[in-house]
Amino acid sequence: MTKKAYLIHGTSTRDDDWFPWLEAAVKPAIELDRIWLPNPYDPLPQEWANAIDKQVPVEDGLVLVAHSLGCISAIRFIERHQLKDARLLLVGAFDQPLPAYSSLDPFVTPAVDYQQVVPKVSKATVITAKNDPIAPYKGSVAVAHQLGAKLIVQETGGHFLDADGFTEFPLAEKELRRIAE
Repeated sequence: MTKKAYLIHGTSTRDDDWFPWLEAAVKPAIELDRIWLPNPYDPLPQEWANAIDKQVPVEDGLVLVAHSLGCISAIRFIERHQLKDARLLLVGAFDQPLPAYSSLDPFVTPAVDYQQVVPKVSKATVITAKNDPIAPYKGSVAVAHQLGAKLIVQETGGHFLDADGFTEFPLAEKELRRIAE
């Protein structure tokens, strides 16, 4: 049986970075739906929440792959819906304000209520790099700790963008296959 997963991008588009590669790499075992989000370069939390709610079903066993701002958006989706057995693969995650990107503060305030989220998550992996210039890796470490997630910290990788050399991402493929099983 084909497993379904959903990819929530950050301030890029569903066709950027390693997202199309990952969709192709996990076929046919996993059907990865790279969802569309409005105004990705000037995002608004309510617009994104509405778009995610329209494209991602509220169902037990849900698999979400998220990058950057998509990570907090995925966590918020789980926070606001009744789910069991959700699985998360978060890349370049953060849940605190990023000083260089104050326009994104409305996504992270108020703070996530992890007591609402953690019981709904059965498997989670957070991938980060020590040299991430956008979402400092200690923020990803904190998210992983809050979720009780598997944490993978790489020495390099930046923010895992195509500009950082990430048009393919075998580690993300491996972890997606692991959490989806």
